Formats: sequence, structure tokens, C-alpha cells
Amino acid sequence: MRRIGAVATTAALGAVLAVAGNAHAGDDSHNGCAPGYVCAFNGTNLSDGIDKKADGTWSGSSGNVRSLLNNGMSDPGADHIRYSGWVNYGNGTYRSVKGCLHFDENAAGLTAGSWLNFPATTRISSAAWGGECGAGEPTMTLGRPVYLP
Repeated sequence: MRRIGAVATTAALGAVLAVAGNAHAGDDSHNGCAPGYVCAFNGTNLSDGIDKKADGTWSGSSGNVRSLLNNGMSDPGADHIRYSGWVNYGNGTYRSVKGCLHFDENAAGLTAGSWLNFPATTRISSAAWGGECGAGEPTMTLGRPVYLP
């Protein structure tokens, strides 16, 4: 009896591991952002449609966006996004913004650090793929306020 129980337990464990092994980083879409892309969304929390997306380094700036997602695939040395742009707080107040986003490695949801909400409407001017985010490289750094009449 013990041998049959051990075989059944081993088979069940193997089936669980086989199913879990099929899931991998970036294998799901999030609100229209396909695996392997970086996407800028019009609304917070990756909502209100995609303003701009790219599967390579993007050129030109986005429109006015409120959230950003790195839905990249695991690719050592080239699966993190470094972005920069300007946050528009209205009334002539702007702040530069930059950061590094880890790729989404959770097939069942979103990985912390793979996406963010901006504090106000933002125009992203660059987003480039690269290696690991450094220890002192947060998901978002805001510059000093700049006032333009």
C-alpha cells in the first residue's frame, strides 16, 4: 500500500510541476499589451487604451499617458526598460521623469516593478531595452519642478 501511495503522490507532484513549468515570463497580454512589448496607457492602472507600444527601442514621443508597462520577455541583458519624459501638472508646471522597469515575469498577474502610474499626464520621450535595473535605479524618479509661462 505504501508503494502505491508513493507512486500516486510522485505522479501528482510531477503533473503539478509540468503544468507550472509551462508558464513563463511575459506570456500573457495585459489590456492589449502583447508579450514582448512596452506599452504606454492613456489611463492609470493600465487602462483607457494604449497610446503607444513598441517591441524595440521606441522613437518619437508618446501622447499624454498615465501608466507604463514592460511586458517584455526574459532576455538577459535586454529585458528591462529605461524610460524618460516629462510630467505635466498643468498651470505651466512640469517635472522630468525617468526610471527603469523590470519585465513582467508573472504569468498569472503583474510583477511589482514591471509597471507604474504617473502622478499626472506624462509624455514619454524615450524607452530603451537594456540589462538589469541597478540597485539605485528606481521605477520612477522625478526631477525638480520647472515652471513655464
